[in-house]
Amino acid sequence: MAPLTVLAFGTGLQTGAPDSSVPSAIEQAVIEHRCRTTVVAGTPGTDAYQECPSVQLLSLRTDFGRDLSRLSAAERRTIDSVCSKIRASQGRDAYVDCLSGQLVSLSTRRNRTKPDSSAAAPPPEEIAPSASPAPLASPASSSSGLWIGATLVTLAVAAGGVFLAMKARRSARKCRVCGMSLSDSGDLCQKCRHEAAETVKRATAERADHQRAQEEEQRQGSEREETQRRLKAFEDEEARLQQQEQARQDEQARQDEQARREAEAGQREEEARRRQTEVPSEEVFEPYSVLGVALDATQEDIHAAYQEARLKYDPDQVAHLGAELREHFKAKAQAVEQAYQQLTK
Repeated sequence: MAPLTVLAFGTGLQTGAPDSSVPSAIEQAVIEHRCRTTVVAGTPGTDAYQECPSVQLLSLRTDFGRDLSRLSAAERRTIDSVCSKIRASQGRDAYVDCLSGQLVSLSTRRNRTKPDSSAAAPPPEEIAPSASPAPLASPASSSSGLWIGATLVTLAVAAGGVFLAMKARRSARKCRVCGMSLSDSGDLCQKCRHEAAETVKRATAERADHQRAQEEEQRQGSEREETQRRLKAFEDEEARLQQQEQARQDEQARQDEQARREAEAGQREEEARRRQTEVPSEEVFEPYSVLGVALDATQEDIHAAYQEARLKYDPDQVAHLGAELREHFKAKAQAVEQAYQQLTK
């Protein structure tokens, strides 16, 4: 751990510490693409997956500065000429893939052109022995070397302490529901995670059941409305047919009544004509026959027959009929009066 920290610190002294603030939009896109396609960060929930964004941001800003500001104009034109056509034809994801590949290639070319600091220095030339002794190192250079070494060791120890503190902090995480210590990633223990998944599953099933119940209720309501509409239409049609039948029956009854009245009027006229021809002459006038009583009838029988014949041949009944019928009824009424007068003397 200490050599890596020293190497990172040395690089920071040379190039300047990269900005660790929130990544820009283009940096975020490249970081997500790299973390998604990197083999080490391919499993969500692992420490490597969670640390991948910060590691990739540090790498990007170390190589190219904040928001790729260290790219030269020629490098930007090269990337644009290669990746712009891909974006126009294949979309944003293909463009980000192309941009990430171009940055990796550019970083590789830059690293190849840098001098290898770890290469061994050329062996010093052999110094011919001389009579004069070699000069001693100055005390100032020795003191400076000691201070640099002490500083590097202090930084290594501090970095190790920070790493151990972060590790202890990660290992001391607790479940936010039950408070149990967590050994894996996330903020829920396995039991609470299972319960949360079951709760989500039950809630989803309840929503689905509720939605199905609503749909079934709407369907039944639609069926009820359709049934009521059809029933009302049937009742309206039945009422219309009944009205038509009643009107037809009323018309038929009116016609029958008119025909009956006409037939009765015809019969009365025919009877009047017939009876007119049958009026007895004065010489053969028979009062008992006119009233329709027996020869031995009592006064009460004669009076009752008289009242009945009087009503039967009342001229007012045929006042609206023809003249012949009126004359016939008048003659019959006179015969009834004459017969009654004769029999009651």
